Amino acid sequence: QHRQHWSQYATAFDGYIYWSRLSGRKKMILDGDFIRINTFANNDEKKSVISLHLVAGGPVTISDQFNTIGNDLWLYQNEEMLTLNKDGFVGKPLSNDPTNPQSQIWKGQMTNGDWIIGFFNRENTGQSRSLKFADLGIDGKMKVRDLWKHTEEGEVDQLNVNLAAHACKIVKLTKPSK
Repeated sequence: QHRQHWSQYATAFDGYIYWSRLSGRKKMILDGDFIRINTFANNDEKKSVISLHLVAGGPVTISDQFNTIGNDLWLYQNEEMLTLNKDGFVGKPLSNDPTNPQSQIWKGQMTNGDWIIGFFNRENTGQSRSLKFADLGIDGKMKVRDLWKHTEEGEVDQLNVNLAAHACKIVKLTKPSK
């Protein structure tokens, strides 16, 4: 719900969606506030919050303490995800309306031309998300790599994903070798 006073949105996700219209490479950097990973229910939620910050071009600002982080340090140390920040990557949602499910799909390009696609599920139930690469202006098939699983997923021209409640899937698309 958009409010007229500060802050306009109550969640970082809503804020990232709404303010993404002003962000971009060498523009304003969005900041969704500090991350306390120990406050999230499961690894899906933890991956989603870290992924959203990085896909939106924001920093990963850790506020867990040595006695609260538990066994979750690995979530902050995913080099494939952290590469987004090192690259200066800034993604954008397909819609700037937080009530539109398209706002839960983010896209953008790395400086080398690779595409990053983030599929998020903010809902309390499992959801499906899909994206045809042609809708991004990509002709043909692309190689897909899951940045959390660290696995190659083949060559396709679209993605259809099923996400558990509060889960995400972040992929990198690269042109196939000829």
